Amino acid sequence: MTSAARDSAAGAAGGAVDRRRLRTERGRQLVVDALLAYYDEGDAEPGAAKIAARAGVSERTVFRYFDDLDSLAAAAIESQVARVGPTFAAPRAGGTLEQRVAALVAQRARIYDATAVATRAAWRFAAQSDTITQAITFRRTLLHDQLAELFAPELAALPTRVRSEMLDAIDAAASLETMDQLRTVAGHTARRAEAIVTRLLLSLFSD
Repeated sequence: MTSAARDSAAGAAGGAVDRRRLRTERGRQLVVDALLAYYDEGDAEPGAAKIAARAGVSERTVFRYFDDLDSLAAAAIESQVARVGPTFAAPRAGGTLEQRVAALVAQRARIYDATAVATRAAWRFAAQSDTITQAITFRRTLLHDQLAELFAPELAALPTRVRSEMLDAIDAAASLETMDQLRTVAGHTARRAEAIVTRLLLSLFSD
């Protein structure tokens, strides 16, 4: 075989490998997107058969792409982390205290609505995935830092020794965990949960 023929054969083989890789990547993403769609609908554990049907593949194909449903869930959460990034944009820092609290509660409600089911799954799988653990840590730090800016005037007026405690109290009151407690355990509507979080936050500043 001539050198040109060998190069041509190698190129054809490489092209075939690239096409197979692209098909695999597209197939994996279809399965991930199917699970995320169920997460968006509030179904945290749809099962392989439902995921496969929604993705348009066989159950066998699902497990060709992923070792098990836990590894699929981890991949879906990592994809969701990137997808909902803009939802975490900081609330506007101007206006009265009441206006800033309202902006914060609205932001946290949007984040909760966009991520609730996937976030619960992320808490479950964090120990199995460094990517998920890092994403959770990054977002918690991001949201905590946003509070420091949003309520900078009120925090600056406090003694240094209680400033960090106040910031942590605000963070706890407005956390996604608190929102989840109100929505899923206490059974409040979205509007009622937001009203309760608003009351909690304003009460912290009334002392």
